[in-house]
Amino acid sequence: MSRPMSVSTLFDTQARPARGSDSRLPFPDYPCNARSFVHLDARLLPYWHTLFDVCPGLLKLDPPEGLELFRRFMTWAYRHHPALDWTYYISVCRWLLGSPYRSRVTDEHIEALLAAAAALWVAGDMSQARGLVLAWQPMDGVVVEWKAGAQPAGCTMEEGVGLPPPSWEFSWSPLSGKGLENFRRWLPVPG
Repeated sequence: MSRPMSVSTLFDTQARPARGSDSRLPFPDYPCNARSFVHLDARLLPYWHTLFDVCPGLLKLDPPEGLELFRRFMTWAYRHHPALDWTYYISVCRWLLGSPYRSRVTDEHIEALLAAAAALWVAGDMSQARGLVLAWQPMDGVVVEWKAGAQPAGCTMEEGVGLPPPSWEFSWSPLSGKGLENFRRWLPVPG
């Protein structure tokens, strides 16, 4: 005489393969909570893009996709919680210059990240300042960015040559609408 099986017993036996028969699954070592790994990776994509979209040259430091560089940066960021304002990219610069990649970091990498920081400052600043100048001590030039409609006629980035040397490794100064001749003093970039 056979015993009738309940629906829950039927599903339990189908869902749980016998111990020795896991090899019948297409990927027996694939984690059972794989869906959560996909969500985790999808949540990290914006951070990957904040690094490599503004400075694609960073991919050359860790070819082909920059995954090891990204993992190291995210580990550092998790521990140090850099501000998510315009100083974020200065924090990335500081991390890069202290990372195992420091010997391959070029002025172009730093300049691209400074330009991204300046663009974020311009987009979010509500002060009376019309622009800003950013400097990194080892770099000869400066990065100058103006708010929309605020750039004085004839003012270019090359005009930053007459400025005093920056006082800190990363320095900045707000500018009035009158141009770089209205430079007051260097301020340290927080972070």
